[in-house]
Amino acid sequence: MSESSVARRARRGLALWHDRGAEIRPMPAGGLSVPSCSQPGRSYRVSLAGEGRCGCADWRRRRQPCKHLFAALIWAAKQRRALVLAGRRAA
Repeated sequence: MSESSVARRARRGLALWHDRGAEIRPMPAGGLSVPSCSQPGRSYRVSLAGEGRCGCADWRRRRQPCKHLFAALIWAAKQRRALVLAGRRAA
């Protein structure tokens, strides 16, 4: 995957998180539910374990990070940061 391809997917992931990050949800069986940009009402299961996985066609075709995976990584980083800050305030 070329650097520009990775950068493009990262930018799209940032836009997805910015626009619809509130819709990203943990799934009971593990992973995260990340909304589709192109299909209203659809979401993809994203796993952050290992190198990450997504159920979208782009990830299945390329086996490389997609915009959903990047959005999930941003969401998870923000959640961890919020937990750390909350812990500091509680102490």
